[in-house]
Amino acid sequence: MTLHGRVAFVTGGGRGIGRAVAVALAVAGCDVAVLARTRDEVAQVAAEIQRLGQRSLAITADLADSAAVAVVVEQVHAALGAPTILVNNAAVVEPLGQTLQVEPAQWGQAMAINLTSIFALIHATLPAMLTGGWGRIVSISSSAGEDSGMTRASAYSVTKAGLEMLTRNLARELEGTGVTVNALRPGPVDTAMQAHIRSQPVERVGQAMHDRFIAAHEKGALLVPELPARLLVQIIHGDATGEIISMDDARGQALLNASK
Repeated sequence: MTLHGRVAFVTGGGRGIGRAVAVALAVAGCDVAVLARTRDEVAQVAAEIQRLGQRSLAITADLADSAAVAVVVEQVHAALGAPTILVNNAAVVEPLGQTLQVEPAQWGQAMAINLTSIFALIHATLPAMLTGGWGRIVSISSSAGEDSGMTRASAYSVTKAGLEMLTRNLARELEGTGVTVNALRPGPVDTAMQAHIRSQPVERVGQAMHDRFIAAHEKGALLVPELPARLLVQIIHGDATGEIISMDDARGQALLNASK
C-alpha cells in the first residue's frame, strides 16, 4: 500500500514521538498537518517536512477547547485536503500527585486534552474517511492504561484506559468501512514527558515512580522516538483494526521487523 498523496494530521507534533511520526509520514509520501501548542516547534517540523518535498501546515491550538477542534480540521482541509490519516499523540501527564492534592478542575483538563479532544478530532475527520472508503486512526496510548495504572498519575492512567476502549469500540463500529482504528503503546521513550516526571520531587510522585523513571534514564533504557514512529507507519500501511499494539509484544516486533 502506498501513502503517497494521503493527507495526515498529527497532534502533539512539535517534538518527541509526534515530530518523529510527522516526519516519518512525510518520508512515506504524505502531506502532513502538524499541531502543537508551541508555535516555534511546530513551525520547525513543518519546515522540515517541506524540505522533504511534501506539503505541510503548522497549527497551534489548545485541544482542551472543543470548539477549536472543528476549526483546525477545517484549516487542514482548506490547506491540504481532507485528512484521512489521524494520529492522536497530544497528551498531558499532569496533574501528578495524590488524589487529595489534585484539584478536580485539573483532572478535568487532562480528560479534555487526553480523551475528549480525541473524540472531537475523530468526529471531525471521520466523515471524509467514510466518504472515501479509506482512513487510518492511530492513537498513542500507554501501559498506564492497564491494571491499576500509574500511581499518582490517575488522570493520565484513566484517559489512556478510556482511549483504548474508544479504539476497540470504534473499530468494531467501523468494520467493513475501510477505516481502521488502532492504538500504540510506545513504551519508555526519551521525551519531554519523561524528563518532566524525573524532575518531580519524590513526595509528589512517590518513591516507586521516581525510582523507576530515574533508573530507566540512567540505564539508557529509553527508546528514541523514531522507533515507535516507524512502527506506527507500519500500522497505517496495514488493514488490521481494533488492536492495542505494544513496542515490546510479538505483534509490535513483527511489524517493526517488516518495516526494515
